[in-house]
Amino acid sequence: MNSSPTAAPVKVSCSQCKWLRVAPWQARITGCFHPDHMPAKQKERSLDEQQIPGDHRAINRRGDCPKYEAKPPRASLWQRLWN
Repeated sequence: MNSSPTAAPVKVSCSQCKWLRVAPWQARITGCFHPDHMPAKQKERSLDEQQIPGDHRAINRRGDCPKYEAKPPRASLWQRLWN
């Protein structure tokens, strides 16, 4: 985020955040899976289906989510095939 007090705040989109998981492919429920925003989280990976994500629309209503992290760049096709 921009730390200058005179600069306009940068709007962020949940669709570009690494913590957003979308149903039905990545999660059971669409939402923010940042540990600070989840009302119910599990330590065991096998219990992942029982996690309840935070409401990403309410968290980022003004577009200034403090926990926003950009998604890492996707690997090239060559890297995905051979690694």
